[in-house]
Amino acid sequence: MQYAAKSDMGRIRKNNEDSYFADPETGLFLVADGMGGHSSGEVASKMACEIISGDVKTSLDAADGKAKTIYGETNPAVSDASNSLLSAIRLANRMIFEAGAGQAQNHGMGTTLAAVLIRNKTYTIAWVGDSRVYLVRHGLLQQLTSDHSLVQEQINKGLISSEQAEASEFKNVLTRALGASEDVEVDVAETAALEGDYLLLCSDGLTRMVADRLILETIKKCEDPENICGELIGLANKAGGRDNVTAVVISNKEENFWKKFMKSVANLS
Repeated sequence: MQYAAKSDMGRIRKNNEDSYFADPETGLFLVADGMGGHSSGEVASKMACEIISGDVKTSLDAADGKAKTIYGETNPAVSDASNSLLSAIRLANRMIFEAGAGQAQNHGMGTTLAAVLIRNKTYTIAWVGDSRVYLVRHGLLQQLTSDHSLVQEQINKGLISSEQAEASEFKNVLTRALGASEDVEVDVAETAALEGDYLLLCSDGLTRMVADRLILETIKKCEDPENICGELIGLANKAGGRDNVTAVVISNKEENFWKKFMKSVANLS
């Protein structure tokens, strides 16, 4: 597995409220896009990444038969590892909510979340809000998440088209976020991992600026996760950079011999 992660403030914002976490050892990758006055969004997104990553690691380390604490109800339709991720997300939601309620400067803060957990040749995708996860497989781009937003609900009900949604004044209105209430509904899906896959986790600072077609073209052209992240963020900023932008790219593709050899030579020099 190869991966890269990059976050950028963009061209308009004065601070970066996005956060990310990437750990190939546990197979956990997160992107969170915070919201709230002053620096509250930054606080919320960092809390989400720190709490979820810590709790998932603790749960997975305890998978040798020791008791594990599951926060909320167990979902029988998914694996134990996926339930550990769901539990950690619910815990983060409660802690962010309580921090916002208990501190005046952080009142009303919240964050979106896109999460991928890779275990036993399976991708677990979990999300809240409009940060997204994409899969590129066999040259095709598939969005694995569905935005928790007002315009997406209108699209689902057939009230507006995707083109109308792009022009809607309500496209920034979320219907779910971590920290918005005491409890949160987390969407989750599992899919088999295949060699050659690429996964992209990103905040809406990318998807509002760069069309899916360009995202796919960039992944195909660049191939290397580090180059993909840099190119995607460059495209978002070139298109206006109206928001913070974060990209985490995971490649389930074996590096060829010559690439490995050239990297090892570069490291020695």
